[in-house]
Amino acid sequence: MSSAFNNVCQKTYSQQAQFFLNAFWKEIGNKAECIWDNWMKIKELDRLQYNALPPAKKPEVYTEGNSLDEFWSHKFLEGIGKTLSVVEFRQEFKKIDANSDKNMGLVEFLLWEYKFSVDELMKRPQGGETGEVLKAQAMLADVETRFKAAQDALDKASVTEANAKKAAVVATQSAEQANATAEAAACAAAEQKAAVDALKAQEDAHAAKTADLTQKAEAGGVTGMRAKNELAQHLAEDPLPLRKAKLTAEAAAKKTDKANHTAQTAREAADRDKKSADEAAIAAESDRVHAEQAVKDSEKSLAEAEAYLEEQKSKGTGETHGTFWWMDRELAFRKQFMPKTGNAKLLF
Repeated sequence: MSSAFNNVCQKTYSQQAQFFLNAFWKEIGNKAECIWDNWMKIKELDRLQYNALPPAKKPEVYTEGNSLDEFWSHKFLEGIGKTLSVVEFRQEFKKIDANSDKNMGLVEFLLWEYKFSVDELMKRPQGGETGEVLKAQAMLADVETRFKAAQDALDKASVTEANAKKAAVVATQSAEQANATAEAAACAAAEQKAAVDALKAQEDAHAAKTADLTQKAEAGGVTGMRAKNELAQHLAEDPLPLRKAKLTAEAAAKKTDKANHTAQTAREAADRDKKSADEAAIAAESDRVHAEQAVKDSEKSLAEAEAYLEEQKSKGTGETHGTFWWMDRELAFRKQFMPKTGNAKLLF
């Protein structure tokens, strides 16, 4: 088998498909969509083949391959409705494996499927990497880059929006807590005032009675003697109510101090949480605007690529017709997954 054909077999499945379509566009251009489906299927199995490799033989990152071994080739044929026994498969696989490397590339399958020979394939002209092809490839790459940038921006905007909502909830809860502690502090202050007022009232009453009896006792006579006895009894009375009032006032003062400290701490926390919420909201808005612009950029890039490919297809570029059809099909496929939300995912 020629080294030129082996080189074709070393291309990725996508490149093999385009090479085949360029060569036989007149004959099987109307089958291009079927070939696209074959590519999707073989790429799916290629990833499974990669996943099944031992860690020591597996590249760190998966990239589109160029051939399936016999096991996965059999799976591929079954997957597209060509069910064969083991014996039948081996017979057909010998026909498919045009370069006898015990692997099946997509171009080998297509030659077998559409009954073309390797010689005929290699004699057909290929347009190569013309200026138009290179420009189209660059535009496709730009679409992919902008799609990824848009997706990343949307994902980031989703995260910052969620963070902003959480921050707003925390700020609201902190404000409610601050209000509750402020009310508790106000109640404590009222209790303290009532306790102080009660203590003062008792102290004033005790002092007034002492002064009144003292004055009467100093007057002398029977009335003075009676007053003197009453004063002695008054001064000898158990001061428990007064002590209790003092203790109540002291406890109320401590409670007020604690409540005020708690309220101040809660207010400071509420202020910090509000600041964080405001900053998160600003970040979310900034990311949203950036994401919207990224989506617009990706839409513009896609529209430009679509227009250019349509122009090239209408020119009938002949030897690269398959390549341009393939690029156009890639764009149509990617368009289905154009980022519109933070959950959009690129498949290329």
